Amino acid sequence: MRTRWLFSYVVDHDEGYSPNPVGGICTLAHCKFSQSGRRNLVEMAEIGDWIVGTGGKSAYSAGHGRLIYAMRVTDKIPLRTYLTVRQYAGRADRFPPAGSDQDRFTLVSNDFYYFGRNAVAIAGIPTGHLNHPIDKRGPGHRHDFSEAFIADFEEWIKREFSIGVHGEPCAGLPPHFRSRPRRCVPIRRRPRTICNPKLC
Repeated sequence: MRTRWLFSYVVDHDEGYSPNPVGGICTLAHCKFSQSGRRNLVEMAEIGDWIVGTGGKSAYSAGHGRLIYAMRVTDKIPLRTYLTVRQYAGRADRFPPAGSDQDRFTLVSNDFYYFGRNAVAIAGIPTGHLNHPIDKRGPGHRHDFSEAFIADFEEWIKREFSIGVHGEPCAGLPPHFRSRPRRCVPIRRRPRTICNPKLC
């Protein structure tokens, strides 16, 4: 059994679908899968790993040096299962991929921090055990982070933020966000408000 990993990649288009942080869970179903035969993030990630999405230069993203979301993988299921199990009915990212290729996976988390257009500066992340930038520039991903850094990151994000949705998608509010009741409550240590993840 390997040690846990942290995967970092650029969220080039933050539209509220990949990742999809609604209904008290965050899912990654239609992004970062293998397109070239080499295993990509969703194939490689295991339960307990962290996924970190940082901003890109696109107008639909948050800009470099910003953290759009982070999620600890709490379940990993085949995409074909995600598309058929009643538990996930009604989610905006619950649609089959182009063609007939469903031999993919969906990553699921109930331990997530989604900031969207309120993306936070990655400069605030502890760097005591970080030997290189946390953000991955360009395509692909990186997962060359030590366990010591992952522990620092986990402690930092859990200390500074509450689990759930802290902002709307960078590309604007899609219909599946609008259709759900959103009651915001204050959190400790931050003047901002966040939404109760069970209601988003």
